[in-house]
Amino acid sequence: MSLYSSMATSISGLEANGQKLSVVSDNIVNANTHGYKAARGEFQNFVAQNLLTDPGQQIGRGVTMAGVTTLFTQGAISTTDRNTDVAVNGNGFFVLRDGNNGTTFTRDGSFRFDRHGWLTTLGGQRVQAYQANSGGTITGKLADVRIPHDTMPAKQSHRIQIHANLDARAKVHDMFDLERPQETAQFSTATQMYDSLGNQHGISMFFNKTDDGTWEWTAMADGGELESGKSGEMLTVARGLLVFDSKGRLEYSDQQLVDTTFTNGAVPDQKLVFDFGDAVDDGGTGVKGSTQYGAKNAVFRNVQDGHASGVLLDVNIDDEGVISGVYSNGASKALGQMAIARFEATDRLRKIGKNQFRETVESGGPLVGRANTNGRGTVVTRALERSNVDLAEEFVEMLRAQRGFQASAKSIHTANDMLDEVIALGARR
Repeated sequence: MSLYSSMATSISGLEANGQKLSVVSDNIVNANTHGYKAARGEFQNFVAQNLLTDPGQQIGRGVTMAGVTTLFTQGAISTTDRNTDVAVNGNGFFVLRDGNNGTTFTRDGSFRFDRHGWLTTLGGQRVQAYQANSGGTITGKLADVRIPHDTMPAKQSHRIQIHANLDARAKVHDMFDLERPQETAQFSTATQMYDSLGNQHGISMFFNKTDDGTWEWTAMADGGELESGKSGEMLTVARGLLVFDSKGRLEYSDQQLVDTTFTNGAVPDQKLVFDFGDAVDDGGTGVKGSTQYGAKNAVFRNVQDGHASGVLLDVNIDDEGVISGVYSNGASKALGQMAIARFEATDRLRKIGKNQFRETVESGGPLVGRANTNGRGTVVTRALERSNVDLAEEFVEMLRAQRGFQASAKSIHTANDMLDEVIALGARR
């Protein structure tokens, strides 16, 4: 009888709106969950009851919760003071590995290092990253992130880079005296280098104009640190020429190397290459380095490639997800680069709890790569992505679910009253 059908139809409304309320409630309680993505209940009507072949005579059979769609809109990003807090700004997920359940994906970047140095989630899943070799170069191998609590070995200097402007207005100078370099040089600066044991040694650089467009440079060290000298005596470790053209560009440079052996047991005969910039004769522009313009003598780049030994002090993560160790010697080294996965059908991922997702047939397999490449978002450090739940909208949806539930209940009550009338009529016959 149609009254029973009406009651069944209304019951489907109770069930569907009750399920919708569950979805809304889940959104509301997760409004402060990092990386949480709001869900939306999708309603569909039941297949209509065909009384006649005429479409105008079809009667609906109710409603059902056809599915729940996850909304992957960007959540607001809030800053924190933890160096292992990270957020994805844009498309993509951090990649996690669970020893028991395989690979999962998350937008919640509240990571931390465990006591063994592994970078993990709060639940212990390990963050996946492209590994770095011993020299700090990122490779293509994907594995767990582990920060080694060991010492960075010392590295002896091989190259010293000095970029300077030498004043074109200076007069030719032939008074430079190797025994009194500080008093007789036209221009001088200081730099440093490291031997194989990580000991730092000072290097004094002296520049003297020997002809128009030609400068002689001399690198000297205290003889007390060298096997061939004594304290207080300056000894030459390298020297050469810098030649500039009429436009002030570095045309070419040369140098004479002197074997340098320190007195402290470091590797003997250490040779240093002094780099003054890209000379024209070497295919360079002649201006990306040392120049000779009509301006005062000045050094604007003074770096070298050696360092002392050091212990790990801190870890930094940049906007491409590169994890770098900062050491007590002032050096830093890449330790890995976080992997970011994207999907062709993100909304078909399956929620598995703990702010994580797993791939499905409908979502397609993960396209794993590096941040800020091929449609993947960037990594924001010392920050977390907040839930994308709009509480105002959820309260509106909650009221809609409540009213839908109440209306369905009212339909059941009305159908029941009508059924009582029918029963009463039968009793009076």
